[in-house]
Amino acid sequence: MADLGLRLLLWLLGTCIAVGSRFMPSLRSQITKTMTLEVSAGENVARHWKFDAPRRRAVTKSGRAVDADCSLHFESSQFALRALVSRHTVDRVVEGMQRGTVKIQGSTFVVLWFHGLTRKFVKLGRPSGPRHRLPDAYLAHDPAASGRETIIREPAVSRLDPAWTAGWRARSTLYQVRAATDEPMPEP
Repeated sequence: MADLGLRLLLWLLGTCIAVGSRFMPSLRSQITKTMTLEVSAGENVARHWKFDAPRRRAVTKSGRAVDADCSLHFESSQFALRALVSRHTVDRVVEGMQRGTVKIQGSTFVVLWFHGLTRKFVKLGRPSGPRHRLPDAYLAHDPAASGRETIIREPAVSRLDPAWTAGWRARSTLYQVRAATDEPMPEP
């Protein structure tokens, strides 16, 4: 049963990536290298993807690849299915690598890149970005704002106040300011 479920999942991901590589600019822009990637489990389930960088296309076929540049092999279909549909896929794959139930031949970064491609179609896990809407830009004073914040507006000045010794001391440590005004530079 797990073999059938994994075959179906890999077929679905393969079809989505292959069709998406024709119509989705965000997916096409990520296909920048010509390579073959294979995902397999046990002895029965395997699917591979061929990515074509000049055409920015992907093609998928069932079965093992003859010359895969990168391959991800799970010990069992059940573990592969559980890992691939998990919200924590990367953690499960790393855990499997430590236990010896998952093997990656080739670049691990390619596997992470492929994981990102699959998440364009199957939105599992927490979406990237903030959990809530960011507030609008502060454009005008809001008297109803909570807190004791104040905005101090001071006129622009062309030279520091000579009485402000802390300001002059801090300015003397800025090499860019001193070099631009031909002031002597301190020796290191």
